[in-house]
This record gives sequence, structure tokens and C-alpha cells, in this order.
Amino acid sequence: MTSSPALDDIRVDPSDWPRWVADTDGAQVVVGGPGTGKTEFLVRRALHLLDDRGIDPSSLLVLSFGRRGVADLRDRVRTGLQRSVSQTDVTTFHAFAARVLELRAVDRGWDQPPEVLTGPEQVAVVHSLLGEADPSHFSPAFRDVLSTSTFAAEATDFVLRCREQLLAPTALAAVCATRAEWRGLAEFVGRYDARLRASSRIDYGTLLAEAVWAVEEAPEGIVSQFTHVLVDEYQDTTPAQ
Repeated sequence: MTSSPALDDIRVDPSDWPRWVADTDGAQVVVGGPGTGKTEFLVRRALHLLDDRGIDPSSLLVLSFGRRGVADLRDRVRTGLQRSVSQTDVTTFHAFAARVLELRAVDRGWDQPPEVLTGPEQVAVVHSLLGEADPSHFSPAFRDVLSTSTFAAEATDFVLRCREQLLAPTALAAVCATRAEWRGLAEFVGRYDARLRASSRIDYGTLLAEAVWAVEEAPEGIVSQFTHVLVDEYQDTTPAQ
């Protein structure tokens, strides 16, 4: 396993863990193959910060994928501390983003904090909008399949990828203008966003993007509350995450 403080790769053997667990200054990336102990290293760092460094538990944010992963991290930290970790935020990216948007929904143009769509509900919205679309606005390659479930699934994935890359409307329009087969997709995404806003609903990809844009516009009160952020499985994160 290697640690990369200041972009300098340093091999970390198990015997050296205490030294590197205690090195909490600045951004660091711990890299290792499956089973090398990356999650255990993260847990020990959380314990070091909370127990040895005595930081305010509410100033530590721990992010992971999925409820199961979060539950496992929370249990391991609680067991190590032998006390509750309720003040420490151990959560998923989406749950954290939902709290951010709940605070900043009005600032982002929502009438109220939006309800998150399930995957099938999102595809259904996309399918409905494609059925209402003018085929002439799209590439000839897609005009005959706009109303199909297959194309709805592809268009839904397109929306998700745009959100993962944090493509704002103007940037998306510029990208779509460079590819003939993407004709009409930027306009469609605009109609999709308008439909969701009108019904106070949001998909998981847009939830993350909206949270990022909300923090970028006004970081006060969100960024400052955390002194340390630990991320499990960081290699699997998208740009938005």
C-alpha cells in the first residue's frame, strides 16, 4: 500500500501504519489493491482524529458508497471508540448531497427541497418526454427510436453522465454542437430539467451536481464545519462525487 502526501508516493508497510495514520495534514491518497487494508487504514485514521487528536466529532466527515458500506464504517469506528459516533457524519455521497440541497434549494431555484426519483421513475420521465419530442430536433439516426424503452434508457444514462461530469447547460450545448449524433440532446436535457423542477423532483445524478454547484456558489456554513474529510473507495468516485 502507498500513501501520496504532496504527490510523493511512499510505500506503507503494516509496521509503519501508526506513523502514517497520525499524519493528517493536507490532502493524501492511500492506494492499494483489494484486501490491502485501505478501509482499515481509514477507520484507524478516524479513531486517531477522534481519540488521540480529540477533534470535535461533528467536524469529521466520512463518505462511502451505499448504506451497507456506511453502516460497516460506522460500526467499526464505534467499536474502536467504544462509544457512540452519532456526532460524526458517516454517510453516503447522495445522503450528504441531499442535506446540502435541502439547505440551499431556494438559492438554486427550487421552490422546495426536491423529492429524489428512483431509477425506474427517472426512466419513465425521460420516456414520457421523448414521446412528446419533435423528432426533427434529433439526429436522423435516432428519430425512429425516440419512443422506445431502449432509447429512453440510453437517454437516461446520457443525463447521468452529464451530471457526473458537472456539465452546466452552456457547456453541454457546446459539447453537443461538436457531435452530429448528439443533435437535440442538449435541448432535451433542458426540457427534462424544467419538468423535474416543475414537479419538485430530482434524480440522483442531478442531486450530486446541484449540491456541488450550491457549495461552489456559497461554501459558507457547509465547508467550514468540517476540518477533516475521509473518503472510502475514492478510486470509484465520479468528478461530481
